[in-house]
Amino acid sequence: MHPYLRVLVAAMVAMIIAGALVALALVGRNTTLSVVALLAAGLVAMLVGGFLFAQSWIWSQRSWRDGSRGRSVAMAFAGGLAIVVAAVAAAVTVVLLLTFFLS
Repeated sequence: MHPYLRVLVAAMVAMIIAGALVALALVGRNTTLSVVALLAAGLVAMLVGGFLFAQSWIWSQRSWRDGSRGRSVAMAFAGGLAIVVAAVAAAVTVVLLLTFFLS
């Protein structure tokens, strides 16, 4: 298995875990636990998105140097999507913090 593919699989598992935390927050009756679960999901999504962006950058450049132009562009596109996911997770986490902890 290609090392980048392992990174993608690990990122998908982490995003499933973040989704499970969001589901736990939406279903739960305890508001404190819900807020903590949403914050944890946002943190997981930010960290995974940033890590996947960095790995995409590294592996895209390696593929480009090896002559695999299409694979390189696909990895760069995946990295772009990952950083967008990280940015959205960061924005939602900041809004959540401002909503529940600043008021």
